[in-house]
Amino acid sequence: MILSTRQITGNLTKIMTGALFTLSSLLISSCSTKETPIPESASLMMVNTSPTPATYNSYVNNSPANQGAIPFGGALPYLRVGTGDLSIKFTTASSTESLITKKVYTENNRAYSLFLIGKDDKLDYLVIKDEITQAPKEKALIRFINLSPDAGALDLGIKDGAILISDKAYKVNSAFIEVEAKTQTLQIKDKATGLMKSELVDAEIKAGGIYTILSIGMMAPTGLEQKAVAKLITN
Repeated sequence: MILSTRQITGNLTKIMTGALFTLSSLLISSCSTKETPIPESASLMMVNTSPTPATYNSYVNNSPANQGAIPFGGALPYLRVGTGDLSIKFTTASSTESLITKKVYTENNRAYSLFLIGKDDKLDYLVIKDEITQAPKEKALIRFINLSPDAGALDLGIKDGAILISDKAYKVNSAFIEVEAKTQTLQIKDKATGLMKSELVDAEIKAGGIYTILSIGMMAPTGLEQKAVAKLITN
């Protein structure tokens, strides 16, 4: 199964820069006679990996988060949100009735990725704190997350080359690792058999870029379930 390398752009580098700017602003204001309070905020990306043709709308504290319904594999770039317990709701594209509503806790100047997983009455969230200290200038950072419900452990590697990230079970993510910045074909393989399950052909990995590679969909789909594919998201 081949998936085009259309990149969904986030702004994690800008978020990191913004956090440093906020710290500088706090230091400056603390030295002045008149302090200006800076509201706390976090950043949240949301991705639909529920393996069905359904499209969804999302809400943060009852405020719409998206302009168009989110399809399978679709993502919302990082949104600036408040801190503390946030109410995150998903509905169908044609209704405001909740399919799933759960609290998600966020901290000041932190970035998070929320993945909608499962289907029907078993929809759920997988929330990951995006832990990055600094983006490399001459290389790139990637991580791999296995979000294919019926897959065994999966590896991510370079076609005809090395395994980059190994042995990730369902709902398990790797840390970000440094890789060469170049166009290359990346493959997701079954850990036990070594068989390729999906690939990203000519994935453009740019210097200074931060990327998440996902395995989403079903290895053995039935009915209207979506077949397993690889997905490249730019954080």
